[in-house]
Amino acid sequence: MNHHLNVDGIDADLFRSLMRRIASSVAVITTAYDGHLHGMTATAVTSVSAEPPRLLIVVNRSTRSHPLITASRIFVVNILADSQRGLGEHFARSGDNQFEGIAYDLGPSGSPIVREAAAHLECTLVSETDMGTHTIFVGQVVGGGVSGSNPLLYHDGAYKAVTPRVSQHAIAPFFVERWSPRAFTDATIDDAELMRFFEAAHWAPSSMNAQPWRFVYVRRGDEGWTETLGCLSNTNQSWAFRASALVAFVSRETMEFNGKTVPSPTHSFDTGAAWMSFALQAYLAGWYAHGMAGFNHARLREVLAVPDGYAINAVAAIGQLGDRSLLTDTLKAREIPADREPVETLVFKGRM
Repeated sequence: MNHHLNVDGIDADLFRSLMRRIASSVAVITTAYDGHLHGMTATAVTSVSAEPPRLLIVVNRSTRSHPLITASRIFVVNILADSQRGLGEHFARSGDNQFEGIAYDLGPSGSPIVREAAAHLECTLVSETDMGTHTIFVGQVVGGGVSGSNPLLYHDGAYKAVTPRVSQHAIAPFFVERWSPRAFTDATIDDAELMRFFEAAHWAPSSMNAQPWRFVYVRRGDEGWTETLGCLSNTNQSWAFRASALVAFVSRETMEFNGKTVPSPTHSFDTGAAWMSFALQAYLAGWYAHGMAGFNHARLREVLAVPDGYAINAVAAIGQLGDRSLLTDTLKAREIPADREPVETLVFKGRM
């Protein structure tokens, strides 16, 4: 571990880097004044004392919330549930009509209380202290409530859940451990390693054993890499350029049956099975695969010389897990293994 000691204080970049290692609950601070409702996402919330019950929040003086809290002398700390990442992103952006489409109630103080939050604490302002670019507001907690939800966390520039993904029924662990990150290292991958993944993919089941799948790949630095990457959407290009390889999952739209060429109704379904086998084998080998639908089909068909009669189903980026800080702020918030709907809501016995 490196140690830094400077009597005049460390530089701002190092300070930010150190603070990123602290995991914090994500809160939306809400307040109301003169009929105007406002909220802001914050992680700087700390308990001050239990008797009397007080906490502090730290607010940048440039925010809209700052003068409203000063004027109204009330605020609510809404601790978001781990299912409310979208609200964290929403209230991190400034704008008018922030609460349009947001489920909330007005508390006794008149400030909004976000519904289904993990907890909320209603506060009256006790003191405010200017500290650099921010103000420390100390509030007396005068009301509150909790739900049964786990809180949403923020750590290393990304939202995270308290607990990892957990299956409702007993399954092999790699099904829930595999996920689709966007942050990759600059690792290179050789053809032999990729062929292991393709080997797994081509053992997938297919209708009539037609094996409609075809895999077209290009590694970072190879001829054709720039052209292939350029076929992706702008958002996907913004992170996939660090991938070790890009793979197009292509399928033949026809099959041979009784000596005749007929349409293959399951070519995409079968190729999806091959994709899953590919992704799982990559994960078991220490790599990650992120499938994408955002690309220019016509342009990619030309770049990869995909003939007529073959469909381009998806493109996957392959790489090794990298630092979330490489991503844009918007993508950082999404760099987390996504949960799934309860399986009971997706399975029907007899009839749908």
